[in-house]
Amino acid sequence: MGEKAEGIDFFSYWKETRTRLDQELNCQIPVLFSALGSQQIETIQQIIKNGKRIRGCLVFLMNQTQEGKLEDALPRAVAIECIQAASLIHDDYLDEDVIRRKRPATWTVEGPRRAVLLGDIMFATAIQSMAELSKDDGATVARAIATVANGAYQELFWQTKTRERRLHKLLEKNLYDHIIYLKTGALFGAACQLGAIAAGALREIPTLAYAFGARTGEAYQIADDLEDFIAWWTQPQKNLKTLSSLLPALHYFCHKTGLTLPRHTFSSQKALQDWSQRIGHKFIYYMEQEINLRLKQAESYIEFFPNNPYTQILSKAPAKITAMMHYSATTSSALSQA
Repeated sequence: MGEKAEGIDFFSYWKETRTRLDQELNCQIPVLFSALGSQQIETIQQIIKNGKRIRGCLVFLMNQTQEGKLEDALPRAVAIECIQAASLIHDDYLDEDVIRRKRPATWTVEGPRRAVLLGDIMFATAIQSMAELSKDDGATVARAIATVANGAYQELFWQTKTRERRLHKLLEKNLYDHIIYLKTGALFGAACQLGAIAAGALREIPTLAYAFGARTGEAYQIADDLEDFIAWWTQPQKNLKTLSSLLPALHYFCHKTGLTLPRHTFSSQKALQDWSQRIGHKFIYYMEQEINLRLKQAESYIEFFPNNPYTQILSKAPAKITAMMHYSATTSSALSQA
């Protein structure tokens, strides 16, 4: 992340950036949330603690590919990390997850109402801080928050439908594409766009930066879903909770590859489990191929970026970021070439 990037790979860059971001978050959280009491500020610091900082790292890296200044990237990276943390507060409550980063989820400690409101404050503060920088910054984070919220709502709406209506929704074209973009692609895209804006890049560059981030985020989400599929495939009874959220992915890859879901998808878990045991390895292969496709799409958007060491690091970032999911059948070809 320093002045010299020659010979630095993405993981080294990410580790250095993560340390810098952790320090900046520790300093900026009390300032950004100064209207809150010390206990609430401490809660926010605990929420943000130990994050991967992938999105914040992308703000820095995209900024440096455009020859921007790190001090301009810092507040934008902080805002993105606040948005990510706030979305996790809401997600944990909606999904009834009780552990986050090896600690009790916020809603289990603060209570559901206080946790949701705290997440709302973090969203609003991110918008305010970015709007104070520029109109483009404010619009970028506002769109990202609206998109992520829409994704959470659509996923919840999907999971609470009746079986008949869920089946009808499942047959909609591009449902899975839509879900992974809303859930993950949009915030990755916003992070990259903010990095380009911070550098004062020309108008087409922030657009390309957003597309690069969105495809990277989608690959990351597919890798996450692949992890869930492997967990369910290997221990179906232990991981029944993941089944409902996996159905859009199951249908998407069946449709693309010619596989067929059991006729009674929603009425017979055993039929679905038997089916998964038969096609598991093939299904993993197809999901890996889709990850590779998104990685190649992401890399195609940086063709017109300045040719410098940071762009070289960025070109390897999608595969490296996706590898952070540590799914057991990771795409060795992508990693070996990265």
